[in-house]
Amino acid sequence: MYKEAILDAVSMHDLPSRWHSDVLEEVKKATKKKKVSKYRQDLRKLPFITIDGEDAKDFDDAIYCTQNSNGFKLFVAIADVSFYVKTGSKTDKEAQKRGTSIYFPAKVIPMLPEDLSNGICSLKPNEDRCAMICEMSLGCNGKRGKYKFYSGLIKSKARLTYNQVEKHLQGSSKIELSQVRDSINDLNELTNLRLIHRNKRKALEINPKEISLELNKNKEVKNILVKKSLFAHKLVEESMLLANESAAEFMEDRLKLGVYRVHEDPDASKLELLKKHFHIPAQISKKLSPLEVINSCLVQANKKNDDIGKILILQTLARAGYSTNNLGHFGLQLQRYAHFTSPIRRYPDLLVHRLISSYLAHKKPNRTENELQDECENASVLERRAEKASRQVEQVLVCEYLKGKIGSSMNGVITGVTDFGLFINLEPYFISGLLHVSDLPDDHYHLLNNQRVLKGRKRGGVFKLGQKIKVKIAAIFPLERKINLVIPNGK
Repeated sequence: MYKEAILDAVSMHDLPSRWHSDVLEEVKKATKKKKVSKYRQDLRKLPFITIDGEDAKDFDDAIYCTQNSNGFKLFVAIADVSFYVKTGSKTDKEAQKRGTSIYFPAKVIPMLPEDLSNGICSLKPNEDRCAMICEMSLGCNGKRGKYKFYSGLIKSKARLTYNQVEKHLQGSSKIELSQVRDSINDLNELTNLRLIHRNKRKALEINPKEISLELNKNKEVKNILVKKSLFAHKLVEESMLLANESAAEFMEDRLKLGVYRVHEDPDASKLELLKKHFHIPAQISKKLSPLEVINSCLVQANKKNDDIGKILILQTLARAGYSTNNLGHFGLQLQRYAHFTSPIRRYPDLLVHRLISSYLAHKKPNRTENELQDECENASVLERRAEKASRQVEQVLVCEYLKGKIGSSMNGVITGVTDFGLFINLEPYFISGLLHVSDLPDDHYHLLNNQRVLKGRKRGGVFKLGQKIKVKIAAIFPLERKINLVIPNGK
């Protein structure tokens, strides 16, 4: 089923999954380019490290942090993909067509050929690597101050995993290299200060549950795991946020032209539905800004451990995308934000690198604003395509796994209400099935307008969003990603 699921997703979403020989030939030549030049600063002595998941192969970013009497100095080194992939080249056109790497369980369709993504661009330990450096000074209070961008040559001193760093922070194991250890300890201190700033600006903290599928040798689902959120993740996240914010500011101030990651305010009508779900009184809600409404709902959802509430909050938010028009980032509560830190796997990041590099080289950008806006719109569409394809494969594999549970009863939560039935999230498996209205017991049900409620005409029983319900799996069609549910014993 695994191969069928991948092939089905590739076909359905028209995913480019093979490399043309011309592209591979061009990449081979590019990987032989000389790394050292008078324009590239030699930072190989600095103890940069990469921190990623256990299975990562493409290391986009490396970090080094040091503390001094004035505060902190943070170096974020990002793979210099623009050095190897030139605008208009065959490799560039293919990357543009893909837009992003696409991740499936145990497989990836990369944006760039592996000689680049897992090879010469990847910031592997103890290898000389070209990088774009964002060097930032931060005060003793963690506030971002001056920053600069330049081309660098680094040699990562260690490839660490999030779990390794977490164990070090908790004191259960020790990082061997003293320089690396010092850098992580200073970064830990800086991150705690940055989280205070994040809290002050009231950036959204939704953190919905994410799953990872553990597969056996036959690529069948063996286990469904909930991803753990570690403090080690925050060390990297806050460093990347700082570099991304600096990149956005650099483009806006120096170039008056940029590729921004934008996230607009929520739609007013969706916000009204959210207020109803969380029972926020009209006289209070009128005085609240959209941010205050969302954060008020989040507080309630977290108190009650209300995962459905969190899903509704997510559905209320606008979708983030790319634009040359800097609209700010509502979720992060930042006036300027860009994607700079993952050019191996995201095309907009590569565009940002090229814009910054053009300024550093005293050249005009080789794209007009209209051309860049077209690129932004295309990248936003391709990002959605990648998400849909990834989710599709995940759902097929979970459905196949659940075939062994046909006839079993389990707890669920109503996540969708329509005139034809209820969508029920099967809590242990993070997937939804349909309970058709004709299978609801002892009554004829109709949809109450704008209330997300099915109500029985005779007895007045109701089924509403967020309601817990016991269901039985009646049938499963994995490739169609359909799960038919019924009420156990018709009750």
